[in-house]
Amino acid sequence: MSKPPHRLPHQLDPFRLAEAGVLLSGSLPLAQLRRLTPLLADDQGEIRLALQFDIDELKVPCMTGRIEADLQLACQRCLEPYLYKVAHNLALAWVRSDLEIERLPTRYEPYLVEATPVMLNDVIEEELLLALPQVPLHPDQSCSSKVVANAPQSTTAAVESRANPFAVLANLKTTRKSK
Repeated sequence: MSKPPHRLPHQLDPFRLAEAGVLLSGSLPLAQLRRLTPLLADDQGEIRLALQFDIDELKVPCMTGRIEADLQLACQRCLEPYLYKVAHNLALAWVRSDLEIERLPTRYEPYLVEATPVMLNDVIEEELLLALPQVPLHPDQSCSSKVVANAPQSTTAAVESRANPFAVLANLKTTRKSK
């Protein structure tokens, strides 16, 4: 029988939670994540998460779980906001040294704990930052017609009116064929 979930703490000792096999679930306001919010078009909403702390069969203290959020990102093509759904599965191993990192099974991402307590917001924020696209864009280029329609006409006209440097060669080719 599984243990009931605990409320989300601000600070935690991941090694103690792993030993106790604690399940944390709940939500965090997006506005609390100071590194993430500047990347968002709107910081309203929350992050939903379920995190299982455990010690695996190799005696590795770990945290597995899922993070879900609906983020408003600014499309870098049209600069309009769009909804980006995050559904991120994670498997972190809590380590204290580089030597422990080298010994980890590949199924885990290492999380180096230099001091306890660890701030839960920082861990979640780092995972969300890694889950974001490098260049936020509307899916399926749904904004491309707006961008083309808003393109400056002077640029298009300048490209069309510019003389083709190879036009002279084309004229030479046609005059030689006609002889």
